[in-house]
Amino acid sequence: MRRAGPGAIAVAAAAAAIVAGCGGDSGGTVTLNYVGPLDPGGTNVAAAKECSEQSGGRYRIAMFPVANSADATRELFVRRLAAGDENMDIINMDTIYTPEFAEAGWLRELTGEEKEDALEDVLEGPAQSVTWKDKVYGIPTNTNVQLLWYRKDLVPEPPETWDEMIEMAKKLPPGQGNILEQGQKYEGYVVWFNNLVASAGGEIVNAEGEPVLDDTAVKAATIIRDVARSGRVDASLSTAQEDQARLAFENDRGAFMLNWPYVYAAARADAETSEVTKKVFENMGYARWPTVNKGEPSRVSIGGANLGIPKTGKNPKLATEAALCMTGEKWQKQEAIKEGLPPVMNRVYDDAEVRKVYPFADLLREQLKDSVVRPPTPSYSDVTLAIQDSLHPPASINPEEAIDTLRDRLKILADGGMY
Repeated sequence: MRRAGPGAIAVAAAAAAIVAGCGGDSGGTVTLNYVGPLDPGGTNVAAAKECSEQSGGRYRIAMFPVANSADATRELFVRRLAAGDENMDIINMDTIYTPEFAEAGWLRELTGEEKEDALEDVLEGPAQSVTWKDKVYGIPTNTNVQLLWYRKDLVPEPPETWDEMIEMAKKLPPGQGNILEQGQKYEGYVVWFNNLVASAGGEIVNAEGEPVLDDTAVKAATIIRDVARSGRVDASLSTAQEDQARLAFENDRGAFMLNWPYVYAAARADAETSEVTKKVFENMGYARWPTVNKGEPSRVSIGGANLGIPKTGKNPKLATEAALCMTGEKWQKQEAIKEGLPPVMNRVYDDAEVRKVYPFADLLREQLKDSVVRPPTPSYSDVTLAIQDSLHPPASINPEEAIDTLRDRLKILADGGMY
């Protein structure tokens, strides 16, 4: 089992390839189709090969990459799962898919030893991302949370709160003191808003999808507006995603950046060819994501991926065994080192090789322990669009009106309508 074991194509093309890949199973070896993104460094491909070899001829894992787009991947999964597709045995799911897919009855529930194996030594945040209504529907694979990255040569101590960060930024010259965030109308913007709401002690919706927005949401919207109007943001804030923020920081155009851990390794690599980035990297500090209320720790949205087992696959029990093997401690470590994907298992953060790549390993683990799942609801795909539509662009937000609008839209969605 897991603890004992060791590019992109279009949606239509992926579906056709999966069907083609299911032939030849008349013999003793079962071909298990793994559908999801491939690690750039080849870790999950290597895991599939080794686990197949160690199965003693009982199964062979065939890898089928999906489109390099979260929306396109979800569309593929939803369409084929709803159709009762028998040719997807293991799916690599975004953490936000669990409530929707589990509620629809598409995923195999893990119980008994399989459940214990899947959650053994797994941090609380990743464990929650595979849980729906107290049942486990996936295997945590990798995880992620954002940190605060700052320039130690510009700021002696990192800010604890967003208000402190805005104040610090305004004491620095325009451009140099910029706060770099993800402000485009997309999922990264929802992460920013959800982080702020959760850090203020609130929620966006409950498990039934009903809006529970209160003053914490108004405060979150106010912070986003205040950042956008601070005079200390890049002109491209309303169209900025993670990589735009990263590149601006590397090119000495900001003192603060809110982003995922991959930016550290990227800056280290880019410092080898750029003197500007070298200076930035040498002064690149990291700290806990800023909170809303001083003295209360921030709570940030969990990212990452889980492996789900469709009920309609050829051999769900064997697929579960294969998925547990592919996400074992060895592969957790390799994903952390080679792919820049933080591990879900607590003890991997104590590995010397992992800590060399992640000097901020303890901080990352600390934030993961009290991280939050983005609004856990089966209707998440509609909820995220409602948030984006109600709160964008950031500089134009009227906090009270925006939250009232969002509340009304979420209520319509919860009642089964479309706003």
